[in-house]
Amino acid sequence: MATLDQLNAALIKADAAGNTDDARAFASEIRKMREASPVTQEQPAPRQARTPILGSLLSGGLRGAGEIGATILRALPNALGGDTAEQSTQRRADINAAVDSLNEGLGVSQPLETVGKLGTEIAGTAGAGGAIAKGMTAIPQVAKAAPNLINAIQSAGMTAGKAGPGLMGGLENLATRAAGGAITGGASAGMINPNEAGMGAALGGGATLAMKGLGAVGGAVGDKLGNALRLGVSDDVANLAKRAKELGIDIPADRLTNSRPLNAIASSLNYVPFSGRAATEEKMASQLNQALSKTFGQDSSNVTMALRKADTKLGGEFDNTLKNTGVIFDKELMDDVARIETKADKELGSDAFKPIKSKIDDLFEKGQSGAIDGQAAYNIKRELDRIGKGNTPEAFHALELKSALMEALNRSLGPEKAAAFAKTRQQYGNMLALEKLAKNGAEGEVSAARLANMKNINNQPLQELADIAAQFVKPREGQHGAAQIAAAGALTFGLAGAPGVAAGVTTGRMANALLNSNALKQHMLNESKPGKLAELLKNQNAQRLLLQSAPVISAQ
Repeated sequence: MATLDQLNAALIKADAAGNTDDARAFASEIRKMREASPVTQEQPAPRQARTPILGSLLSGGLRGAGEIGATILRALPNALGGDTAEQSTQRRADINAAVDSLNEGLGVSQPLETVGKLGTEIAGTAGAGGAIAKGMTAIPQVAKAAPNLINAIQSAGMTAGKAGPGLMGGLENLATRAAGGAITGGASAGMINPNEAGMGAALGGGATLAMKGLGAVGGAVGDKLGNALRLGVSDDVANLAKRAKELGIDIPADRLTNSRPLNAIASSLNYVPFSGRAATEEKMASQLNQALSKTFGQDSSNVTMALRKADTKLGGEFDNTLKNTGVIFDKELMDDVARIETKADKELGSDAFKPIKSKIDDLFEKGQSGAIDGQAAYNIKRELDRIGKGNTPEAFHALELKSALMEALNRSLGPEKAAAFAKTRQQYGNMLALEKLAKNGAEGEVSAARLANMKNINNQPLQELADIAAQFVKPREGQHGAAQIAAAGALTFGLAGAPGVAAGVTTGRMANALLNSNALKQHMLNESKPGKLAELLKNQNAQRLLLQSAPVISAQ
């Protein structure tokens, strides 16, 4: 009885000789011996995980390359190592089985694998027309008799030389192009699946004729479709979106316009597994928080922690400036204080007026020399802060008096230092305003909804971010059915099995990618050229790709 090693050697020899019947018999016997053997087979080493996207594309590429290779071997004579029809069928099955084995346990996406296969087949057959044209050119009689046809075959029907005069000349040129497209299409499809060469030829010739009309109407269709995609984004909204981009906040296309269908689609994507929509919204919120932290001198998406750091930093800068700068008691400060005193005395009762009168007297007493000492001005300012925080009738007048003191301090600092101190004051004010909105915790953030509803904002940077939060970041779609529809869709994918889930995930990711597409956003914001879509429809490279792809797709 033959040993396992002897059977393996015989299998290799039969396969090399092309003796398929003997090879199958040897393989069957080897399988029986291994199943009967009590010896435990050595376990293979654990596989390294591949990236699902890259692995799926590579898997499809292997299948596509295998299809083309099997067709080429079938076309060769047996004497030169070509396959018989039976061998070719078996070879294709073996290639697919080998790829299936490689993919086992790696989570390959079928739609992405199809993309990889088509891409490889389109690239692998792109030179079919050129090879045929080159062979025809090598025969002098053919090259001389049919130069336009050779040109049409080489270009997949895009060109066929200069058309003759009149209607007949144009028709003849179009017919030559269609013939060239048919020959190239048949060859391309046949390289993948010989049985589909006829269909490839029909598509190659027909696509050439259709492309002629597509180029003619491309401009009108492109412009109309482009205008429809703008969805009525106003100039004010477009300007605010551009400002958001400058501040580092990426706004998806659906938030640029208040469109119910787009809102429903975007909301539903949150319920489609792996669509990426949740990450899009989290990124947008994080970028908003980072931009907020910059309004008080920090640069972090964790607003709570940034506020704590800013409190120490800005408070120190604020106090140091006040303590170390003498406030000139000029005529403007005197007039402001006198005006506030008259108004407070008129509006407040005697008891409520006393704390305001006390601080006014302090100011005049400390400023008898023409300037108030920095530390003294700081102490008065702190007392006015305390009174201003209370819910009392005198709070308004205390804050008014403090504002007059701060204006006098700015005049005392001089232009350059005053500008720096004004920035510190603005950042300090923003910090105090945002402290009321920020959440506690290690990942502290400011809710877009709360920021959107913020009132009495007294500076442009913070107002811009509040407008951006209200217009773009705060969710628009309420719970009125979108979630339920999405859940039903997810259930449908589940009932359809793994292919349905894969299709749902792929569709969700594609939809989310489209909503984040810069091209779509630029078009909606009127930043792209009006004729860009039309130019694409008329672009010869795009048309050539379509002509080469159609027969290949038909061969699947």
